[in-house]
Amino acid sequence: MSQQFSSSLASLQKLIDSNQDQTTAVIDALISEGSDHQNQAWASHMTPSVNQPALLGQLLAGLHNGNLLSAELYPQLSAIETQLLDWFYQLFGQKHGHFTHGSSYGNLEALWQARERGNKESNIVYGSEAAHYSVIKACQILGLKFQAIASNKLGQIDTEKLYQACNEKAPVAIIATAGTTSSGAIDPILVCINIAREFNSWCHIDAAWGGALILIPEQKHLAGIEKADSVCFDPHKALSQPRPCSILLYQQALTLMPDIDADYLIQPPKQTLAGSYGGELFLPLWFSLLDGGEILLTQLQSRLEQAESFAIALKQNTDWQVFHSPSGIVCFKTSKSLRLGDLEKKGILSHSKLNGETVWRAVFASEATKSKALLTVLEPYF
Repeated sequence: MSQQFSSSLASLQKLIDSNQDQTTAVIDALISEGSDHQNQAWASHMTPSVNQPALLGQLLAGLHNGNLLSAELYPQLSAIETQLLDWFYQLFGQKHGHFTHGSSYGNLEALWQARERGNKESNIVYGSEAAHYSVIKACQILGLKFQAIASNKLGQIDTEKLYQACNEKAPVAIIATAGTTSSGAIDPILVCINIAREFNSWCHIDAAWGGALILIPEQKHLAGIEKADSVCFDPHKALSQPRPCSILLYQQALTLMPDIDADYLIQPPKQTLAGSYGGELFLPLWFSLLDGGEILLTQLQSRLEQAESFAIALKQNTDWQVFHSPSGIVCFKTSKSLRLGDLEKKGILSHSKLNGETVWRAVFASEATKSKALLTVLEPYF
């Protein structure tokens, strides 16, 4: 061991020893901060409390640390990935796909595929004014032009105006959102897909939030999603998973990229945005599904029931305008004289916009969030 290296180690140890109290204080503060997600009145954002079995999967993924760019070296990890992907294919009626680090990546990659495979005569992408901002970022990166289509009173894309826009200029892609971030609204998926087909355009469904509804038997909110060209979904938003845990699904198989010089790999990389990845993207979810998914389904149904209960109570006890989405977000508009900013600072509520108007927003993302606790906090403002 060189003298310089030994000296560096000694300096590092001295720094650690001198800051033990400070380090302990920071750890305590982080634990306290993270425990906010267990608060029954936590409803500000799409940040859930984590499913307990998933924590074991997260730890195991870190210990394993395999890179599935060389899947032949990790047959057990690769088999688990394949098992999960097959499950998602059946759920969403898609044929191909892979895990990603989040739907911001998924939206970018899907639009990349749309640009390469879709309508070559257009650079226009249509989506509702409530589409996630990552879609706009993706268009900027890819040299595409995003054009927002107005929403209806339910926060969904206005399909008549979408059709009119397509008649004026056929797009390379249409983005339909299944669970908008602002209000949880779900666009008319099948109508959007049919419009895209009529104009020879790609249709991508951003189901980052609302995709969890696919688990509920006989649900109709996502009807037609199996006909989309691509779909993205974030279990780390709606299924109590730690980040990153996201999936991007396709009807068409992704091509290999033999023109890329990666001779150190046995197989050329696929045309995906992500490069190196491993079990961190899916092992936590696999552990959460070892009981067949019953716990995740129960937690999902509980969240949706709590959201519905909250919306009903607001309608019964206030004169506020209440907007209740099927995906677990409740928005409401109070009189201008009410000041709820303190609740926003505490992570209890957040503000958003619905049809151009500012509203308050309660997101039932965490299984810990309870309608009764939120109502107790809000009751003084009734």
